[in-house]
Amino acid sequence: MARVSSPQLLQKTLAAQRAADFVLQWPTEEPLAALVSGGAVDAQNAWTILARPRETIVVPAHCSRDEAISTLDAALARTPRTQVGAARDDEVPFTGGWIIALGYSLGECFEPSATCQTTLKSDAPRAVLHWCEDAWCFHHATGALHNVGNPPACTQAAIAQPWELRELRARETDAQYAQSVAKTLAYIHAGDIYQANIARRFDALCTGSMRSFAHAAICTNASWFGALFELPDGGAVVSMSPELFLRVATDGRVTTRPIKGTRPSEVAANELLNSAKDAAELAMIVDLMRSDLGRVADIGSVRVAQPRLLETHQTVHHSVAEIHAQLREDASWLDVLRATFPPGSVTGAPKVRAMQIIDELEVTPRSFYCGGIGFISRSGNAAFNVAIRTAQLSAPSAIDHTRTLTYHAGCGIVAESNPMEEVAETLAKVRALAQLVT
Repeated sequence: MARVSSPQLLQKTLAAQRAADFVLQWPTEEPLAALVSGGAVDAQNAWTILARPRETIVVPAHCSRDEAISTLDAALARTPRTQVGAARDDEVPFTGGWIIALGYSLGECFEPSATCQTTLKSDAPRAVLHWCEDAWCFHHATGALHNVGNPPACTQAAIAQPWELRELRARETDAQYAQSVAKTLAYIHAGDIYQANIARRFDALCTGSMRSFAHAAICTNASWFGALFELPDGGAVVSMSPELFLRVATDGRVTTRPIKGTRPSEVAANELLNSAKDAAELAMIVDLMRSDLGRVADIGSVRVAQPRLLETHQTVHHSVAEIHAQLREDASWLDVLRATFPPGSVTGAPKVRAMQIIDELEVTPRSFYCGGIGFISRSGNAAFNVAIRTAQLSAPSAIDHTRTLTYHAGCGIVAESNPMEEVAETLAKVRALAQLVT
C-alpha cells in the first residue's frame, strides 16, 4: 500500500492554487473550458489545460439514442484515434481538439437495457463538446506554460471576485437514503447484483462570480482532476474530482484508476486499509473495468498494475486500483466510450443491472454527475475524469443573478454495507462542497 504524505499533500495544494489562478486571469468576455489539476510532479495529473471554445456541439437530453450516438460519432471523427508513436512524459497532451463533458444519461444510449420504466428524465444534455484550437497548457513539474494556437492573453492579476454559497441542503433525508441502501441490499441478497453505487443529491444557492467559486472549490480541495466547464446556456459544471476514468496515450496505451473505499481524512488510514468490505468493493470494480477494457483492447494486454493503494485527499482517504491495457488499432473513440462508459466505479457490478437499480432507487437524475469531463486531442491523447465531487450550476436568474447548484454524493453498496455507515460516507463526501458554504 502507498500513501500520499503530508508534504506531498501540501505540494498538491500549492500546485492547485497556481494552476487554478489562470481561471481568474482568463478574460471575462472569453468562454472557457478548463481542466485544472492539483498535480504534484509524481501524480496522475501533471497538466492543467485552459482552452477557448470556438464551436460547441450539444447532444440534447431528449434526443433519441440513435441521434445521440450519431452526433457523438460524427464529432469524434474529427479527432481520429491514430497511433503516431510512443508518448513522452513532457509531451504537451492537448494540441487542439475537443474538451468534453459527458452526462451520465449518455450511458443509456450505449446500454439501452440499463433503464427501467421509472427512468428519471433530466434536462441536462447527454453531452457537450467544445471544439478548442486555442489553449494554454501548464506543466506542474516544470512550471512551463505552453501555448496552443492563439489563446487569449492572461496578463491581469489573479484577483477573485466576490461569491457566496449558501443554503446547502440534502434533497432526501438521511433516513430516506438509508432506505434506498436497504433496498439495494435486498437486491444483493436476492442475487441480482454484487454491488451498486447509490447516490443522493444536495442543493444550494450560489451568487457572485462563477469563476471565482470554481477557483475556490478546486484550490480548497486540491482537486487532482478538477474542471470548470462553461455551458452554452450560461451554466457550468465545476468538478473537484479525485478520480481518473481514462487516460489514453498516442500509442494507444490506456490507464484507468477506479476508486472504491472512503473514510474521512481525520480517521486513521489503517481503518480503510484493514477493511475487508472495502477491499472486496474495489476488487469487484477492478474486474468490471478489466472486462470493459477487454472489449476494445488487444488480447492479453489488460493487466492490473496496482490492485489496491491508498490516496489521501483534502477531506477523505480513498482506496484506488490502476489498470493498464493496449487499445486495438481499429478501436475508435466511440468504441472506447461505448465499451467503458459510464465508469464502473459509479455504477456497480454487473453494470447493466446496477444501472437499472440506480434508475429505480435514485430520486433525482444525475445529469453530469458520474459522467466524465476531459479532452480528446487531435494528437491522439485523451483523458477523462470520473465526474464525482462535481457541482452543476444553472444560468444566473434574471431577477437576482442567483444560480442553483446541485451536487451528488454516492456510495458503493455491497453485501456487508450498513445503511447508516453509508449515510456517513455521503456526508464525508459532501464536505468537499460544504466547506465552501459561507
